[in-house]
Amino acid sequence: MKKDFLWGGAIAANQAEGAFGRDGKGMSTADIQPFLPDASPTELNFNNLDSAGYRKFKDGVYIYPKRQGVHFYDRYKEYIDVLAEMHTQTLRLSLAWSRIFPNGDDAEPNEEALLFYDRLFAYMKEKRIEPIVTIFHYEMPLNLIDSYGGWANRKVIDLFVKYGQTVLRRYQHAVKYWIAINQINLIHKEAFASLGLLSDQAQHYEQLKFQAVHHQFVASAKLTEFAHELNPDIQMGMMLADSLTVPYSCDPADVKLNFRRNRMQFFYSDVLLRGEYPEYARTYFEDHGIKLDITESDQAVIRSHKADFLAVSYYWSNTVKAGENTMDPNTTVKNPHLKANRWGWSINASGLYFCISEYWDRYRVPMMIAENGIGYKDRLTPDGQVHDDYRIQYHREHISELQEAVREGADVFAYCSWAPFDIVSAGTAEMSKRYGFIYVDYDDEGKGSGEFYYKDSFFWYQRVIDSNGTDLSNL
Repeated sequence: MKKDFLWGGAIAANQAEGAFGRDGKGMSTADIQPFLPDASPTELNFNNLDSAGYRKFKDGVYIYPKRQGVHFYDRYKEYIDVLAEMHTQTLRLSLAWSRIFPNGDDAEPNEEALLFYDRLFAYMKEKRIEPIVTIFHYEMPLNLIDSYGGWANRKVIDLFVKYGQTVLRRYQHAVKYWIAINQINLIHKEAFASLGLLSDQAQHYEQLKFQAVHHQFVASAKLTEFAHELNPDIQMGMMLADSLTVPYSCDPADVKLNFRRNRMQFFYSDVLLRGEYPEYARTYFEDHGIKLDITESDQAVIRSHKADFLAVSYYWSNTVKAGENTMDPNTTVKNPHLKANRWGWSINASGLYFCISEYWDRYRVPMMIAENGIGYKDRLTPDGQVHDDYRIQYHREHISELQEAVREGADVFAYCSWAPFDIVSAGTAEMSKRYGFIYVDYDDEGKGSGEFYYKDSFFWYQRVIDSNGTDLSNL
């Protein structure tokens, strides 16, 4: 890797901070996500909600783990200290929209929230950890759903831009790298968390989702315009969750479906990195009866203010088969050549080489790995150890494949593991689905000592960082 390559990790405010309802924080979508102990681990029960499901989770009596996270808000110095001990060079994190603008449409930001991030960034600088900041990461003020209908409402563009301009202006000298919206392409998998939509909000749900993500495109471009005028040193990125697939077989029908599926995944980055709606997407919309409200001014700002870099999250790969799957990204078949964890995530390190190479060939912009990791039920031994050879193997294989893509020309400037320490799971709200190199002693109900225990992978990743990726060997 290049000498200035950044090795680090990634977290989200709603999964780590906690401090629910304190210091002026408002209610967010993440705050109503329950822990459902009897739910299937492969199902995202919190997304594609209808109105009844929304009311059930909003008004119900459940355990809501994200309301306390892992107490990062109160313990941030302790967490930054252990990251520094691991020799972490960068931490990708997000800001809590509902902490800064509690209702989303407030006249003024919450100064207590801004002061918290002032302190956090100052401490990170002291510990020489470069922040990479996501402005919106699955944490939308609940009022914007109740009063506006989420991102489907064009008014939310200006509300988000106001929030984004506030933090860009405040932290322009503390943060160089920014990502406007987390995993902007997951509109079919996470329509509630990402877009604030309810499935019975409109007769044409798919049209509603594409209209909402169009508003996110416009908002992203407007923030890019503002950032570049504010401070030329700021780099504004856009982010994809890699969802590229491979054909189940060499059957031409499988190959054709796979090609069309992948092209509609490129759609999101084509808009924000190339600055226009591609013809294949317009044809898809026409074929599926999707009519979008896209103004001339929308197109102008998207065309003129493209993102500076591409951030990619990569966890697993999927396979598609004609006759069984459709253009719906939620429909896939298992790859018989791959193993999966208990949450159904197929482990395929070569998929990281494939996607990074594909994106580099298509866009030729700098890239970063914004998330990469694997969840397991780690076992803490009586003497306070976690022997996680499986995690070491996962990261070793993925970093090796990333290095191969870089050796062949891809410009990648950072690798962020998800997550450097255990946090509440995004999809299932479990604490026991652990990703970190550092074991954090809280359980699914938020109980525990909060003690830190260094897993075997902590020492392995520390050595990877120290060697700039040249030493991937076992401990």
